[in-house]
Amino acid sequence: MKAADWERNQRAVAAMVFVVFTGFAFVLPFLPLFVKELGVEDDQSAAAWAGVLIGIAPLLAGLLAPVWGRLADHYGHKAMAVRALISYVVLLALSSAVTSVHQLFALRAAIGLMGGIGPLGMAMATAGAPREHTGKAVGLIQAAQILSAAVGPLAGGLLADTIGVRRTFLVTSALCVVALVMLLRGYHEPSREERAAEEAPVPRAPFFQVLGVPFVAPLLVILFLVNFVGRSFTPVLPLHLGTLGVDPGRLAGATGLMIALYSVAAAASAALLGRASRQQSPIGLLSASLLAGSACLAPMGIAPSYGSMLLLATLAGLASGGALTLCYTIGGLLAPHEQRGSAFGFFSAAALFGGAIAPAVAGLLAQLDLTAIFWVDAALFLALSAVLRLARVPEAARISSTPRPPAAPAS
Repeated sequence: MKAADWERNQRAVAAMVFVVFTGFAFVLPFLPLFVKELGVEDDQSAAAWAGVLIGIAPLLAGLLAPVWGRLADHYGHKAMAVRALISYVVLLALSSAVTSVHQLFALRAAIGLMGGIGPLGMAMATAGAPREHTGKAVGLIQAAQILSAAVGPLAGGLLADTIGVRRTFLVTSALCVVALVMLLRGYHEPSREERAAEEAPVPRAPFFQVLGVPFVAPLLVILFLVNFVGRSFTPVLPLHLGTLGVDPGRLAGATGLMIALYSVAAAASAALLGRASRQQSPIGLLSASLLAGSACLAPMGIAPSYGSMLLLATLAGLASGGALTLCYTIGGLLAPHEQRGSAFGFFSAAALFGGAIAPAVAGLLAQLDLTAIFWVDAALFLALSAVLRLARVPEAARISSTPRPPAAPAS
């Protein structure tokens, strides 16, 4: 594939991912409010339902990812992305017309069954690019997702306050139409015959062999829990902020602002910690990041005002927002080169499942107390930090992610 083609493809996929994830962020943080509109009256039940509704789609998408991946290899990634986007347009439009929480659950499950656009976008961005540009392609897609997490909730909150959550689903559906047009016009995918002519067959290690690499299995648990914490706030935030005196008419906007500030801080943390891992031990940085994150999360359970919650959320993003980046850095150091593809498949799956069940668990904990998830998250980060300091971690995960220069010869 020509340089202009794969570079254009990366830009097209990054734009598509940004638009789709921004649209999703318009509505997901405010599902607790929509659930209450659908007849679930008390806050605890609304939080529980919101957790299930937010988590069911990524959970099913993760379970079916190998199936859609195999189909994409056969029919092409672009065809699978077009199918997914068309299904999003229809299902999100239907979501604006539901009359019960059970109907909304069925539509959210259907979105998950159609597959996740995030992993597919990553594969599309890296396909055809020279091997040395793979990291750049992955970083571009991740940047698009982080930026959408910062912009989407804030804009979605303003929309929800202005036109209501129900009509905001229609705006999200329209954004998926825009993403579909971007993909159709901007992405060129070579045929299977062209790919076969360009690519030489490469022998692959057995898929599950990577699980035998020292510390890989514990790292999967760490990835699961780190992303669990990062995705656990959404079902309870608007309800908890309501108990702190935020005006009901501004609740969606206030929630969106908080999520946006957290996301921007997390993006800065990821960039800073990723750069620091070149010179310092990634495992040590991860332990320190989780400890600092725990110190920010625990006070959120007793924060007396919206302003204090806003400050703590921003600090939490700065402290531990880069933890997932460090986890992937450690995984890259541990995985043998010939098994890196399989390894990152397992790493992504672990993080995806952690993020998928987090909203449901947070919703269930809200049955006891709306602030319970903050205490649980703080305890998880504290425990992980302690385990990392005591665990016997391979030397490969403790060294710099870039080779050290050789020592000067003795005179």
